[in-house]
Amino acid sequence: MIMNKRFTNLIEGVVTAAIVLVLLQTLAEDILVISGAAWTIRRIFLYTGFAFDLFFTLEFLIRSWNAITEKSFRHYFLRENGWVDFVASVPLLIFTSGPVFFSMLGGAVFAGSGALIGLLKVVKAVRMARVLRLLRLLKIFRRIRFADSAMVQRHTVRIITTAASTLIFSVTIIGTVFAMTDYTGTEDAWLLEQSAAVTSLEENPQRAAGPDSAEVWGKSRPSVLMLKDDDWTLYARNSDEYLKKYFGPGDYTVQEAGSYSIWFDIRPSAVAQSKLNLTGFLSTLTVVLLLMITYSPHFAITVSDPVNVMVRGLTEKSYNLEVSVPPEYGEDDIFRLAAAYNDEYLPLKERSNLEDQGGALDISLDDISDLLGT
Repeated sequence: MIMNKRFTNLIEGVVTAAIVLVLLQTLAEDILVISGAAWTIRRIFLYTGFAFDLFFTLEFLIRSWNAITEKSFRHYFLRENGWVDFVASVPLLIFTSGPVFFSMLGGAVFAGSGALIGLLKVVKAVRMARVLRLLRLLKIFRRIRFADSAMVQRHTVRIITTAASTLIFSVTIIGTVFAMTDYTGTEDAWLLEQSAAVTSLEENPQRAAGPDSAEVWGKSRPSVLMLKDDDWTLYARNSDEYLKKYFGPGDYTVQEAGSYSIWFDIRPSAVAQSKLNLTGFLSTLTVVLLLMITYSPHFAITVSDPVNVMVRGLTEKSYNLEVSVPPEYGEDDIFRLAAAYNDEYLPLKERSNLEDQGGALDISLDDISDLLGT
């Protein structure tokens, strides 16, 4: 039994450490994209992202299997934030980190039209769900006692989960809608410029006939990385070493225009999405911390502490502590009850104790009913 408890605590410790690490990994991954870090560094974080998604998917499946065998899956999924375990693991593994991992293994190039680029934007928007793992970190906060009350912890976790998940889903939905619709912005201007580049060569291939013409054409279009005619490179914005260092699968796309192959830089799409992810992550973290710092103590002072004092006063003969009633909350129902407890019940209890020293507390239910005015 002791070994099982130690093993369970060890597993919970590993999961907790993984939650902290994956939050740092998610934050670092977006920062690296925005800063234009080398592909070799970004690739390491993409690999670790896949490993974390795989780990949390396996954890969700194991927890789900245990819940099913104990006939408590509904309770786990709805009451113990099992839905967070699911959303922050399985869809991410299937739709984001999994495909990215296998594309990196195969060295795949993202080739396609603007519609497929839009699909890539949608997939990247789904990555915002990674921030939901921040809610799982609340399991740690359950052990932080603002007061000796499970009610404080339960209400704190519930309101933080509701607020944070609402914020995360809102940002994710907004990002997905923006990815699927044609809205004016830097990213769309970039895509329009790419479309214009393809059209220009389709309408007049002579504009890039030869290295000199191709260089003039390429330099006038910032999104063009490279122009090839079959296997002959007519124009390259950067050296091969630079491209290998800073570009990976998903950073560029290849489109055909007659006999030409045009390589485009699509990193602005990833940068825009990473900025949105980073904004959502930091906003969610701020909401969680503020609620932890402000709401939990407030709930303890205005709800659970008065209730605990009155419960002890009603059940313990020698406990006569009055409930502290803050003047600014005096009209709250809980403190109106506390005032009646202080002014009516405690004197009645003290009088009864004086009349029957060492005996049972002689206060009937009728006395309490009279006290409460019922």
